[in-house]
Amino acid sequence: MTKQTSSNRINSTWLVLLLIVLLCAASAAIGDYYAEKLKTLTVAFYTGSSWDAPSGKPYQMIDYAIKKFHRKYPDVKIQYETGITKKDYINWLSGKIVSGQTPDVILVPDENFATMASEGVLASLDRFIDSDKLDTSNFYQPLLSSDRYLGAQYALPYEANPQLMIYNQSLLEKYGLPSKLSKPTVDEFEAISTQLSKVKGKKLYGTTSDFNWYNAAAAYQDEPFNISDRRINLTSSRFSKAIKLMQQLYANAGNMNVTSDLFDEGKVAFEPIYLAQYRTYTSYPYHVTRSYNFQVDCCQMPSLKGSSSTSIEISSWGIANSSANKRMAWQFIQMLCSDQELQQKLMASSTGSSVLKSVVQSRATAKVLHQYGSDSQNLTNWQLDNLLKSGKLAPRFKEYTEVVNLLNSRLNTALQNGDVDTELYDIQTDVNNLLK
Repeated sequence: MTKQTSSNRINSTWLVLLLIVLLCAASAAIGDYYAEKLKTLTVAFYTGSSWDAPSGKPYQMIDYAIKKFHRKYPDVKIQYETGITKKDYINWLSGKIVSGQTPDVILVPDENFATMASEGVLASLDRFIDSDKLDTSNFYQPLLSSDRYLGAQYALPYEANPQLMIYNQSLLEKYGLPSKLSKPTVDEFEAISTQLSKVKGKKLYGTTSDFNWYNAAAAYQDEPFNISDRRINLTSSRFSKAIKLMQQLYANAGNMNVTSDLFDEGKVAFEPIYLAQYRTYTSYPYHVTRSYNFQVDCCQMPSLKGSSSTSIEISSWGIANSSANKRMAWQFIQMLCSDQELQQKLMASSTGSSVLKSVVQSRATAKVLHQYGSDSQNLTNWQLDNLLKSGKLAPRFKEYTEVVNLLNSRLNTALQNGDVDTELYDIQTDVNNLLK
């Protein structure tokens, strides 16, 4: 009995030791797995431009940023999936979120920020900004503010795309109209459009149909959306003035759809255009699709005297709320958005604009912009600086795209039919019902 008991005790001891060894090995393996995971950042982004502009090197900026990041953090791996277009991006990202595989770092399109922030996809960046004492004063404040939701910063702006106006300087000079414009007032804009429409024997137009009701509302400093009350107001005195301006422009054009082709033919004075379009179609090889036999210059969008009506689109970087690597993810997006050298490279390689004042105001940016167009058709970095300082971004709420599509359809139809005054209240009611 003694020998058997002793043997059993020995076997039990070996079994316990074996279990301990196995548990240690498993723990080590699990520890190695999570240590490796914590050293890996996954990044969600789409190929090409945020502004649907041609891009021959879709991975140039992200690869450059990763290499720069590796020099500071050599033990961190950064992984991303290739071949995701902007059109497919949100569906692809939604699939990742539903399957519990949300990437650590997320490129946030302008139109999707409110949804991502309100549904808890993005993490607040406030504690990282405070702890690292990030100098946010170098960002253009309208851009930085637009990435706030309910008082918290949920993303950092990465690239901006402000709207400007190009105009046919030769056409204005020919008919004795003001031809040196930097910031036309609404009255000047309307007067030029009306006078051109009255030229006998010629079909001339004030602006292309790209100038829309929202541009008109912005010109009169009206913001019809009230985000806090989740309502829209289309019956204010300022919006009424915007509608009257649109009615006049429609009447001047004979209710015709005035296209950019007509501008290219020299028959239109003004065309609203975004920076990405401007930089694309005034650069090789795309400039051949829009070559003019007249002098073209650019200016700010028309507005009340002393105010600005510049609209700006942005793309931003945020951190997934579910990320286990938030600190490292923060280091990466901070570099993408606030690193001077990287933002300067973005300014040179992309069609949008840097979000940093120091980059836009630099000599390097002046040279970059000078290569677009001739001396008579040249956007300066100081003009761009003014656009970004004074511009405004569209309101951020989940239903924004749906609401704007509805407004575009209903208001444009009413303007064409000539019954916009009687339709406004019904349109307002339908939109507010949608927002309930």
